[in-house]
Amino acid sequence: MSTPAPTTADTTAGIVLTRVPVVLAAAVAAVTAFAVPLVLLDLWTPPVAVPVSVVVAVLAGRLAWGVPVVAAGWWSAGGSLAIALGAGVWAALTHASHVVLRRDAGSVALYAHQLATHHGLPVDPSLAALGGAAALADPNFSLASPAFYEVGDHVVPQFLLGAPALYSLGEWAAGWTGLLVVPAVLGAFGVLAVAGFTARLAGARWAPLAAGTFALAQPVLHANRSTYSEPPALLVLVGAASLLVALVPATGRTAARLGGGAGLLFGACGFVRIDFLREIAVLAPVVAVLLVVRHPGARALLAGTTLTSVLAVAAALLTSRPYLATIAGSLLPLVAGLVLLALACAVLAHLARTGRLAQQRWLTSPRLPDALAGLLALVLLVLASRPFWLVVRQDPEDSGSKLVAALQLAQGLTVDGGRTYAEHSVDWIAWYLGWPAVVLAGAAAVVALPRLVRGIQGVSPLPSWTAPYVVAMGSTLLTLYRPGITPDHPWADRRFVVVVLPAVVVLAVLAARWVVERYAHQRLTGLRVAIAVVLLVVPAALATAPVAGQRTEAGEPQAVARACASFGPNDVALAVDPRSRNEWPQVLRGTCDVPSASLVVPTASGRAGTAEYWTTLRAAVDRAAQRVRAAGGNPVLVAAGGDTDPVEVLQKLGVTSPRLVTHRRTIEDERVLEERPDGAQSIDVRLVTGDAP
Repeated sequence: MSTPAPTTADTTAGIVLTRVPVVLAAAVAAVTAFAVPLVLLDLWTPPVAVPVSVVVAVLAGRLAWGVPVVAAGWWSAGGSLAIALGAGVWAALTHASHVVLRRDAGSVALYAHQLATHHGLPVDPSLAALGGAAALADPNFSLASPAFYEVGDHVVPQFLLGAPALYSLGEWAAGWTGLLVVPAVLGAFGVLAVAGFTARLAGARWAPLAAGTFALAQPVLHANRSTYSEPPALLVLVGAASLLVALVPATGRTAARLGGGAGLLFGACGFVRIDFLREIAVLAPVVAVLLVVRHPGARALLAGTTLTSVLAVAAALLTSRPYLATIAGSLLPLVAGLVLLALACAVLAHLARTGRLAQQRWLTSPRLPDALAGLLALVLLVLASRPFWLVVRQDPEDSGSKLVAALQLAQGLTVDGGRTYAEHSVDWIAWYLGWPAVVLAGAAAVVALPRLVRGIQGVSPLPSWTAPYVVAMGSTLLTLYRPGITPDHPWADRRFVVVVLPAVVVLAVLAARWVVERYAHQRLTGLRVAIAVVLLVVPAALATAPVAGQRTEAGEPQAVARACASFGPNDVALAVDPRSRNEWPQVLRGTCDVPSASLVVPTASGRAGTAEYWTTLRAAVDRAAQRVRAAGGNPVLVAAGGDTDPVEVLQKLGVTSPRLVTHRRTIEDERVLEERPDGAQSIDVRLVTGDAP
């Protein structure tokens, strides 16, 4: 029976499902790219940035509008859209308010606030009010705090510019609330993008299942209601993948436009996350294959990817150099791998085009596709079985190891701070999606590989999903092998949001579709579809249900407002205990416009709590207070507690009347190591101040 031609309604629904997400991805990528020069020129102001963002977003969206549409029924498009909107609304209603800095979401929020209120980089620490060059020469004085680096006489934020720039637009619209809900909006776009991508691979009727499974995954919800870089990164990357699917069957100028657009979006991921280098590296073999077969979009794909990748790396070097230096241990091997892989692909492409590669009979062997599929199956089994025979460790002196050791001690586990728990990475995916989804996805990946290899050999047409498959599998395997993140949950699980979880969900849906259609001639097709829905949706829903309604860090913006109100126009804040040095310097500097710095005691000068420690710290306070007064300011000591009473800390430093200026008890996500998180833990947001003696 022939398939009926798509109606106008089907085409319109297909536009919503498969074209709109790509347009949104292009618009977001364009804004992040143009934010770089505006921020560097201190022009990230509403009168300049808003119209520029609107113009570049519209132009980029207009260019992306030409992506081919997959016809869809309104129930498929409408269902996917409803799921995406529901996910975005729920994430917005339960958004975190992480403003007092403890983890990455807080640092991104403060970075975005810096851009919204000070309109450029670097952060001005008001060094003159702190004592000028004499302060920098003091070994116990520091402008730095977590995620905000001291570089000469100024401060540089940690992360890449793209996500903070996007979130700062929300603050101009609706203050802190606007800033904090932009990730939810972008997260809704990302869910729709995953649905549209699934429609291109599996058919539109399977898009709602992928959208629902993905949206219900707890790491996705966690990222969408926090100020992380994952929501925009997911949208842009899935948009690029959708263009790549449309690229392979395209011809002529259409192929060139699609290839250039896909390349531009792939490289633009680098304005949001530095991990994009991994995806660029595994894209290189695809580009080489397309060049060998003389695909009309190959050169445009290469040119677009190279252009925006170079611009993104340049932007990272200009705005985030200290951050890149801190992750050089993992970044340099990735860069080296990218260069070597690109060179190897260039050599192989040259050999293939000259006919020399065809002389290697093993490359054209009919056994090669099945052999590679078997190898992939073995790799997947090894990754999944690692907890039974391997314990992965890192340098026990690493700063992350100290946090892991503290968490192990608190949770009654054997203290081994060097553990990364990376051997459990497949388990972490199963926590949130269930083992049925993981097994189905693995099976689909193995079954699909021979077809891909035969396409490369020229035995059969190259599948349209070639590039997304290679990128997703390469990045997923590398991420599962080495997640490269502090392994406390749910904080660590955002590492999987951009590539791994979408890949697992889409592959699992493809496997379910194959089973249903393989036996469609038999009865009980509806029952098989229902079973597929239950196997994918129910585990994700059950895993997320315990934390679906919790709202973390609630009230922190109000606590910060009270802290700001307690300072006078000439006050200068000096953080004197470990927790205040971690949480408050950038809050006071960037939000309250209070010059702020930390007074630290190196371990060599005495351990915390000893008489030597207090003697050193009191001397540092005296010197800092003299410098501030000489500059015409009023030195105010600040403490936040933690392991010590902040009032006692200030009293030991000579403050006669400490003032509790803000105290808010709220909750944050758990920090568990060996089990799926299912709750929250209480935290106290506190600030005690007192005039320096």
